[in-house]
Amino acid sequence: MVDTTKWFLLGATLVSMVVVFVSAVIPVAYQQALVNLLVGELAALTLAHSTYRVSSGKQVSPVGAAIAILSGIVLFLSPILIEPVDPILSIMFAAGAVVTVGGLVGVLGRVLGGEEGRQTGAERISRNAGN
Repeated sequence: MVDTTKWFLLGATLVSMVVVFVSAVIPVAYQQALVNLLVGELAALTLAHSTYRVSSGKQVSPVGAAIAILSGIVLFLSPILIEPVDPILSIMFAAGAVVTVGGLVGVLGRVLGGEEGRQTGAERISRNAGN
């Protein structure tokens, strides 16, 4: 479960980093560019921190998971409320969904992780090697 959580969080982190720069490639309204920059950066920071925590044997913090979920929802809904044009609408729907799922997987890993979620990577490797 830990490896699955780690990879989902890493993927969501990368997607949220792309969201920060998508406004430079696709012409969008100023408000949409600002939302992409601020919320995408917040999501990238919290998801990267959650990925680090999972990789180092700690559980995802509840505040970090909540911020990631809220950021994903804001990214998902922002093009509908600001400027519903097709290229940015589809991209933001997909990015918002991925970021939200990343936050939800962090919560799921925290709830279902158990003892494996509280071990460091070295402890998991040595346990799996039979030492």
